[in-house]
Amino acid sequence: MMTSPSPIEARCAGKLALAALTLALGGCGGGPEGASLDPSPGPGSWRAAAPLPSARFEGYAAAAGGRITFLGGITDVCADGSAACESDRVDVYDPAADAWTAGPALPPGGPRHHLAVAVVDDRIYLLGGFVGILDGSANFGPVAATFVLDAGGWRQLADQPIARGAATAQAIAGLVYVVGGGTREPDARSDLYVYDPVADAWRAGRAMPTAREHLASCVVGGKLLAVGGWDGDKQTLGAAELYDPASDVWTTLPPLGKPRGGLGAAALGGVCYAVGGEQWVGPLPGTFADTEGYDPAVGRWASFAPMPTRRHGLGLAALGAEIFAVAGGPVRGNSYDAAVEVFAP
Repeated sequence: MMTSPSPIEARCAGKLALAALTLALGGCGGGPEGASLDPSPGPGSWRAAAPLPSARFEGYAAAAGGRITFLGGITDVCADGSAACESDRVDVYDPAADAWTAGPALPPGGPRHHLAVAVVDDRIYLLGGFVGILDGSANFGPVAATFVLDAGGWRQLADQPIARGAATAQAIAGLVYVVGGGTREPDARSDLYVYDPVADAWRAGRAMPTAREHLASCVVGGKLLAVGGWDGDKQTLGAAELYDPASDVWTTLPPLGKPRGGLGAAALGGVCYAVGGEQWVGPLPGTFADTEGYDPAVGRWASFAPMPTRRHGLGLAALGAEIFAVAGGPVRGNSYDAAVEVFAP
């Protein structure tokens, strides 16, 4: 029985006349050196949705219960008049109404930004992050606390073995995997810990090959794909590494065509999409609008239509047949946007 090609297979199929050149450069998308993304805009389309009620960056977007929940972040709407402050806001988007409503604020003692979040059975797990604002004399404070948001509100669970922020988390077969991040800013770790919601307990997994923070991740084929980020010197990384929970083994994949930290990632239709991001050196704005997709069946990254609004520290979540890119910063460092843009491959 014939099956429809994946978005990446369809993307590559139209380039058969250039096959020799494409393969010499590493394929239709990022090859071994990560420098061969096709320069054309690529397939897919973006549309605007209702903006987030409060502009912020370094929050997190999660899909649960048919809605998008955006948690925390850093904002410039501060009660004391300061230029930047952490936010405990939680906002919930209803796609049918194209409208946001207020959700339960982040819990006392929990992190506020650079969050690791995963969803199991429509319950949202908050798995560490940072508190405080980096002001040149003080650092972000890492948080080990774990919480869950369900119909009863927020509940505190067993702490992580380490306190960290700017990590990434995914749920696979009822367990939650948290990897990377840092204990301060900048810092980069490779630690992987696994949380069992039933036992309310943590255990160690095999460390990621590339230590990094401000990374992103997807679940494809029952495996965790960690992508992008910064090393401990805030150098951008294009590394893509795939973790198999069944064997506790990491596999190195072709890197992103455009290395970046502070990006978002979400899986849709078996493809992991990496969107936006930031680099800490070079001219402003220092942010990206790029969209790249990795299909395990094809084994390479391909370029897709870029976001209309370049940004870093955005939230990315797949819901239905679309991916929602929420908030973020349009310029490197502290910058704030409420934009919500929706991608259809």
